[in-house]
Amino acid sequence: MMKIVAFAASPRIGGNSETLLDETIRGLKESGADVRKIRTHAQDFIPCISCGKCDTLGRCVIDDSFQEMFDLLVECDGMVFSSPLYFMNVPGRGKALIDRCQAFWAAKFSLNLDLFSGRKRLGLLVACSGKKYGVGKTPIFRGIEDTMNILYIALGMEPMKSLLVPEVDLKGDINKFPQELEKAYEAGKNMVEFLHQNGVE
Repeated sequence: MMKIVAFAASPRIGGNSETLLDETIRGLKESGADVRKIRTHAQDFIPCISCGKCDTLGRCVIDDSFQEMFDLLVECDGMVFSSPLYFMNVPGRGKALIDRCQAFWAAKFSLNLDLFSGRKRLGLLVACSGKKYGVGKTPIFRGIEDTMNILYIALGMEPMKSLLVPEVDLKGDINKFPQELEKAYEAGKNMVEFLHQNGVE
């Protein structure tokens, strides 16, 4: 069965980005995918300590809950990463998860390892922001999209079009935008359809 891992990177349970994620998961499951949802703030792992051992092993050596997430990221056919914006990027625990994925970067570029056996894989970013623009009218989601695009490279994933919703700040604000919830649901279905078209069962 198609396996998707879905990360909720907000420290606020049931917040706007997690609500969007849950709609994406609904679309995934209704289309037949097996989905594992992980709240990053409920996990017990530390940030990358820059020990450099993944450059020779292709895997992180720190023995904590990231080891399970590493295996899930190797096995999955797709990833959905949901997050609010904290200073135009990912909250601390979610960013720590991304930084620990240096092990994937090392495996690919230092050791020339293909941990994913050349499989077609997809990544999707779902993000919310309280503001519409950054400083000087810059794109508010620029930082998080740049971060995720680098992560997709490390994970051998092709990015789907991000679902980005500005001007939702207070808990529950996303419910004022039912069209965005519908987009999240459809994004889940579209992920499954695309993977099916590329031979993933």
